Amino acid sequence: MGITALVTGAGAPVTVAAHGLGASVAETRPLLSGVSGTRVFYAARGHAGEVPDAFTYRALGDDLLGVADEHGATRALGVSMGAGALLSVLSRRPTRFDRVVVFLPGAIDTPRTDDAVRRFSVLVDALARQDVEAVRAFVAAEIPVDLRDRAAPYIKTRARFLLDSPGIPVGVASLPPVTPVDDRSSLAAVSAEVLVIGQEGDPLHPAQVARDLAAVLPKARLVVFDQPGAMLRERRRLRALITDFLND
Repeated sequence: MGITALVTGAGAPVTVAAHGLGASVAETRPLLSGVSGTRVFYAARGHAGEVPDAFTYRALGDDLLGVADEHGATRALGVSMGAGALLSVLSRRPTRFDRVVVFLPGAIDTPRTDDAVRRFSVLVDALARQDVEAVRAFVAAEIPVDLRDRAAPYIKTRARFLLDSPGIPVGVASLPPVTPVDDRSSLAAVSAEVLVIGQEGDPLHPAQVARDLAAVLPKARLVVFDQPGAMLRERRRLRALITDFLND
């Protein structure tokens, strides 16, 4: 699968960024806006108009690795699904990166079967019916109630993106039963400095997953925001955390 990347900045180091399920490069770019060197963003499979086979984290990880190798990236950021792709790479290539940011990991080596993930079947059905209001309602439900008015433009834009991307339902349907790694103990060999970021009260990205991940990584720093919605509520602090860590 050919992957087209957006490259910003210049020089070393090179950082590659992998976005979340149903998200886009536009949502990931601000997280690296203060990071020095070259920044490489790419659209994950199923998010650029094509309709791929069922997603696996290994395939997503292979895509990430291919972009990283092509551009000589030594650092990486993964958000949600992108975090899973990054964990898949690290479990197989534990010395591949020098510094890594894992933002909102949703799983490690245990399949998700909780209500938050089961709700994805609602989204798949709404997308199949091209039900604009149902898709908007699903996206809105991911936003904390107190932030929904502020997030209204984002909700509208993301819902339209989901409706216009026929490959996304494949990922929504195929990712919940699979895991980023087979055995979390494989991550004990990771040599990179890793910043793990979670948030309390997020059913799709339980804070305990971030804690469990940080516990198994040898060189991990853990930051857990005390409320959900960090990308909206704590944007400045979040960007500063990532920038300071990657620029160190």
